[in-house]
Amino acid sequence: MADTPITAHPLSASWLALGGRCAAAGGALCALLSLWFDAPVWVASLRGAAMWLALRWLVRLTASAALATLEPDEEASPKSTK
Repeated sequence: MADTPITAHPLSASWLALGGRCAAAGGALCALLSLWFDAPVWVASLRGAAMWLALRWLVRLTASAALATLEPDEEASPKSTK
């Protein structure tokens, strides 16, 4: 495997990696809880997939919000003229 340079902000990259793992664990836990309460397998898998998708979306949303506050857009800020 070739080493590729990280082009994203380090905080964003680590947050997305942690969020992906948490989303997978949350989706699996939701599916297992559905099975534990006697839901059919197809319903449990749909619930797990929906939970994974919702958590993944939430992680991406918070990562983009954090990047917006960490590195404000240079074009939006007023430029000083001297």
